Amino acid sequence: MSRYLQSKCIDINSAYCPCILASANHCVFCAQLQGKDICDCNWSGICILYEQKWNARNDLVTAKPQRTEMECSVIDRHFITEKICRIVLDVPRAMAEQLRDPGSFVFLRRNVDPQYYHIPIGIMKVIGDHQIVVVAEAVGIKSLRLVEEDQTVMLRGPYKNGIFGSPWIDKLTNGKVLLIAGGMGQPPALPVAEKLTRNYNKVTAIISAGTTGFIVTQELQDMGVNIVTVDSLRRVGYHHFASLLAETDWDLVVSCGPDAQHSKVIDAMRNIGCDLPMAATNNNVMCCGEGICGSCTKETNQHQQIRTCKVQVDITDLKRE
Repeated sequence: MSRYLQSKCIDINSAYCPCILASANHCVFCAQLQGKDICDCNWSGICILYEQKWNARNDLVTAKPQRTEMECSVIDRHFITEKICRIVLDVPRAMAEQLRDPGSFVFLRRNVDPQYYHIPIGIMKVIGDHQIVVVAEAVGIKSLRLVEEDQTVMLRGPYKNGIFGSPWIDKLTNGKVLLIAGGMGQPPALPVAEKLTRNYNKVTAIISAGTTGFIVTQELQDMGVNIVTVDSLRRVGYHHFASLLAETDWDLVVSCGPDAQHSKVIDAMRNIGCDLPMAATNNNVMCCGEGICGSCTKETNQHQQIRTCKVQVDITDLKRE
């Protein structure tokens, strides 16, 4: 599998492309829809510029599908710990289907709260055709409100860029994967492991309880994942990760957790001269999810500003703070 990951928009050629950024000459991929005179996208799919001009000529811009809010029933809500809440929502079949991919997320708020109460939250799993499971940590006003006893919540989605390195996860078959997840990194690790094992990859997972306890270990075991549990990544987990990394020929490393964890994983890889592809959870601040507000903008090592809610990028190329 190639170590090189081409940065591209997660929504490219989807039902949501061209998006409002293209209309505003701020497309994250097409140079001409950025106001430039060149054409250098190196894209073999349907031309975004052509689609934009065709839609405009046929007055179809307003007819393009937009991510809209919908009211969803709460099927089940229970607290795993005092602050960690598992919520099961009933959603339309089409929405559930679009949220099956690793890195899928939605914006949620209570139906009685204003729109600026939305918070982005990753999908842990999809049950059947109509139910999704999310895990929320009540740490601030928005999340504290979300976990309160309501029968319905407002959902906006689907969004897809919750995992950097998704193409590596999607394309790898019959490989060996080393996954590390701690605390609230466990919920997004579940769909990643599901995708990898479905493609006949052998997955070894180092799981730390953190503040949440072990909430996905049984489901990972049922998938055939080889699990190593540790009480603390800082005291034990990173050392064990470095040992496993040096002992086996891996094809992919996956880090699900905070940015500090990603940095430790990158350092461990560099210390032994390991240049494997690395996928990682996207922890950047998001307010709109559409690339408009700029809250998720990060700088790369090449001094480029990218919208991380839209752009797939190699996590090791992002400038560390």
